[in-house]
Amino acid sequence: MTTTLQDLIDDSIFISTEYQARLAEISGGAEWTVDFSAPSFTLQSDDSVTLTPYLLGTESENRGSWIWSWQELGHFPDRVVSAAVQTRTGGAQHGISELTTDELPLDEGLARKLTLAAKTLTGAYAHYPVTAGAGVRAWILLEGSQLELDAPTVNRMGQVMAQALQTGTAVNHLRAVDSYAKLRGAHIAWDTEATAVITATDGALRLWFDQGKISGIEAAEPTVGADELARLAVAAQDQREQLIAERDEIERLAATEAAEQMAAREAQAQAAAEEAAREDEARAEAARVAEAEELAAEEARLQALAEAEARAAEKAKAEEVEGTVSTDRVYPNADQPFDQEPTEDAQPGRVTTSTIADEDIVTATEDEDDELLTSAGESVQTKQTAGSLAASDLQTDQGQAGGDIRVAGAAPDFEAERAEAATKPQPKEEKKGFFSRFFGL
Repeated sequence: MTTTLQDLIDDSIFISTEYQARLAEISGGAEWTVDFSAPSFTLQSDDSVTLTPYLLGTESENRGSWIWSWQELGHFPDRVVSAAVQTRTGGAQHGISELTTDELPLDEGLARKLTLAAKTLTGAYAHYPVTAGAGVRAWILLEGSQLELDAPTVNRMGQVMAQALQTGTAVNHLRAVDSYAKLRGAHIAWDTEATAVITATDGALRLWFDQGKISGIEAAEPTVGADELARLAVAAQDQREQLIAERDEIERLAATEAAEQMAAREAQAQAAAEEAAREDEARAEAARVAEAEELAAEEARLQALAEAEARAAEKAKAEEVEGTVSTDRVYPNADQPFDQEPTEDAQPGRVTTSTIADEDIVTATEDEDDELLTSAGESVQTKQTAGSLAASDLQTDQGQAGGDIRVAGAAPDFEAERAEAATKPQPKEEKKGFFSRFFGL
């Protein structure tokens, strides 16, 4: 028959209620301290009580989940987590996923249900929710001689069942009643599925069921004697001791598993550290390469700049020789103005020169513009004209004196030349600057 999580809860609901009542009696609402390294759970009552704690897991409101303590073994002593590992083992045997999944989303009452199921599989029937702060609560099972129950009585068992049924946790009341009677060492006899008689040392009770739910309780005649009750009490104790022995074996298995998990975590941490170191070295190497490339680029830029400056300096030195004037300044748009072949359609002509008096030469500075040079040219032309006129007058006077005297720059010497000059149109006089005239242009 398949066993479910609710079946395990029904198996422990009544005996759990009786043990919780016993825990409340010995604690009296006193403060408590828990030390998992000892391990110990101490109630600070008038008579200090120390019990053995077993950590099942924690529920976190902030995280919204339940985590079993066996998720990562090695963080707590093996004995402390042995009950949780025992619960996981039992859950695996019955195929109950809630007991074998390391983390579960929180549902209403999930932590309490998991704790009740763990009680059935471990035989530790008292529990305490320990507040750990920040919305975290740890659920632990407790064991100790101070929690041992007295011999069962039908009066006490009736009160416990009535109290447990008020929580609404039990679903299958027939299963819950049968399990409770056996765990307490009482005798139960089923007449039909509708009635059962529980016999204890002080008498008997008849329970009535309606559709699987307890509908009534009444006194009844015992169905067995003291000898049978004694045998049943021993059987119940043997069952609990068997669960404790299994837990001791589980504790050794938990120690082995914890060692394996710790070794795996250490190997994983070492691998992660090595990977981080390799990544750091790679980043450092990339930074060094980038820095070297940047430095090389900067050096190349500076070298190129220095070479450009050197070339500019050499060019300036070649251009600015003291006491010389180069033709590239006079002809800025010509590569070699002094070495040009004459054009094919060039015609021979006549060159006429005239002399300018020293006092008529206008000296121009480099800052003066062409307007100044043009004005100077006009002055010189005016004086040339005046000189020509004076020469004509002189020629006339001298002719009258009885001889032809020719002056440089005067009319042509021969008759044919005079006739040719008379027939040619006169060129329009252009204004020229000083440097144009100086170079014969």
